[in-house]
Amino acid sequence: MSILTILWTFAFTACLTIGLIYLFVWFRLRKSKENLLFSLAAIGAAIVGFFELLALNAIDIPSYVIALKYQTLGIFIMLVALIWFVLFYFGTGRKWIVWLFTFIWMFSIIVNFISPNGVVYSEIMELNRLSLPWGEQYTTAKGIDNPLKFISDIPSLLLVIFIVDASIQLVKKGDKRRAFWIGGSSFFFILLAGTHTPLVDAGIIQSPYIISFSFLAIILAMALEISYGVYDSANLSKEVIANERRWKSLWENVQFLVCGVNKDGVINYINSYYLKTTGYRSEEVINKHFNSIISSNSKSAIKTLGEIFQKENNLPNALVSITTKNGEDRKIFWSNVILKDKDGNYDGVVAIGNDITEKINAEDALMKAVEELQEMKDRLEDEVVYLQQEMTSDKFKDIIGESPAINYVLSRVEEVAQSDTTVLLEGETGVGKERIARAIHQKSLRVNQPFVVVNCAALPANILESELFGYEKGAFTGADKQRRGRFELADKGTLFLDEIADLPLEIQPKLLRVLEGGEFERLGGEKTIKVNVRIISATNKVLKDEVYAGSFREDLFYRINIFPVSIPPLRQRSDDVPLLVNEFVKTFSVKHKKQIDQIPQSTLTKLQNYDWPGNIRELMNVIERAVITTKGNKLKLVDQFKTSTKIKEEQEGGLSSLGEVERDHILKVLEACDWKISGGDGAANILNLHPNTLRSKMEKLDIRKSFK
Repeated sequence: MSILTILWTFAFTACLTIGLIYLFVWFRLRKSKENLLFSLAAIGAAIVGFFELLALNAIDIPSYVIALKYQTLGIFIMLVALIWFVLFYFGTGRKWIVWLFTFIWMFSIIVNFISPNGVVYSEIMELNRLSLPWGEQYTTAKGIDNPLKFISDIPSLLLVIFIVDASIQLVKKGDKRRAFWIGGSSFFFILLAGTHTPLVDAGIIQSPYIISFSFLAIILAMALEISYGVYDSANLSKEVIANERRWKSLWENVQFLVCGVNKDGVINYINSYYLKTTGYRSEEVINKHFNSIISSNSKSAIKTLGEIFQKENNLPNALVSITTKNGEDRKIFWSNVILKDKDGNYDGVVAIGNDITEKINAEDALMKAVEELQEMKDRLEDEVVYLQQEMTSDKFKDIIGESPAINYVLSRVEEVAQSDTTVLLEGETGVGKERIARAIHQKSLRVNQPFVVVNCAALPANILESELFGYEKGAFTGADKQRRGRFELADKGTLFLDEIADLPLEIQPKLLRVLEGGEFERLGGEKTIKVNVRIISATNKVLKDEVYAGSFREDLFYRINIFPVSIPPLRQRSDDVPLLVNEFVKTFSVKHKKQIDQIPQSTLTKLQNYDWPGNIRELMNVIERAVITTKGNKLKLVDQFKTSTKIKEEQEGGLSSLGEVERDHILKVLEACDWKISGGDGAANILNLHPNTLRSKMEKLDIRKSFK
């Protein structure tokens, strides 16, 4: 066997052996693409050596051309795989150069196999057999160069630029050893292939091409570098394993939950405290996706963390709940540590969690207790203010009177008091409707609960709405804190709506909703509040007429008119005047520090004969003025009273004026029509008057419905 055969066989065998070793390593590890690329580069170098040996021993042009073409293919495989290997393994170099290098070489290979004589020659004239100094012969070709041969030379220049750039970047990173292996082996390759080949082509020296040995030098240098890397990795792995053992030992003994997740989100480590907290066994969690342990109410938090990681490549600490084996949610505050591989790429997360469930529950319970105390405080403050207002107006405790008219009213009170039925009190101003409402409440099962009064005529619509239903903080200018309305204050008790006929139309639907369902929202609020309130309404108007006039909702009228109670005016219960006068004299004597114990009969008679358009309220004011001005112990009136028209007619039998006759006639017609004004069976139709004209006359003649 010749020396050339021995040397070239050694070269391609060495390269092939190295290539197969790293191909086997790649096959076992799979994820290491650097091993695959290096094995391809070594196998490419082996192909170059093998076909270069065939070319050296070729005896005819066809066999020489075949050897030359496949030698060029080997060069392509070797150099392309090598440049990609350097890019990935060393992590340096410019990727655009690698892509350009690859595309140019691919074009060269296409030209190589399309051209009859390959990319080197367009035509081979003859083969020459040359002798070496020791007498051994080898084959060379003499021919015309391919015009496209320069295409295969361009990648060589790009390879030099790439290697130099990669070496410089490694030096800047402080990795001089790797820079030496890349730069040194490349320099040796350039020295052998770049210097020796032109000298042979020029005929200056007579020698075979030694590209195979220059490739062998690079492969050996890279293999040596990889072996250093493996050695370093082995030492590093030992250190990592030792550190991992220390960390795991620490994690297994801390009172924190530790969860390791790989880059695909699969759990690869769980410590014993996590298992103790959740009740799972290790095999029930390991190799499961971390989403399987996350509570459903924390899915949005996980999504937010993912978005932050995508934008900032960072995972902040976060409160994320997990679900235990028995379905309980545990609130865990996680500190997240991002893991990276040797190339600095994301490789997973180690999350260390502190179980703060009991702490949060305690804080929630405390906050709830504080809120309940604040709510109770606000309610008590509202009730105190309200009760103070009510106490100042609560001048008389009992309903005074023994007349049949008032006894009938009290019998109606007894009938309805024990139920929760809505009551409508009808009567003129000053007849004591609120006193009757209180009597109903005091006789009811709600007697120990609040009795709350609202005068619907005393407040504008916007203020009345907030008074009834309350408001949230910020609902309007000046609403600097939340306030409960009268409905909430009256919860489980009784709400008395006085002058309900004056309730604004825009509030009536809201009141109807409370009456029907017991629910409403505060002004500016969205939370529905439910209450259990009995409603007692009162009016000094004829609500049916208000419904006809369109100022009162018909559905609301029927809802509050379930149990109507008519309270008679004082002129229809004149027998009760002496009792009322005596009670008022006693009360105001104490108030004004007087000692009045005599009331002349003439005074009582005068008071009984008056028709009292202001009813009990007017009588009370008259008596208070008399008590204030009386000197001594005998009551003396300061007001002058005229006997009523009806009483005068009965006493004197005199004639009535035209206006009085008109008033009496209209009154009789209204009573006959049950006080219905409009419609075919209304008083206006019988009197042949327009309904509005009749209403004007009623106002002019002071005609008001008398509640019996």
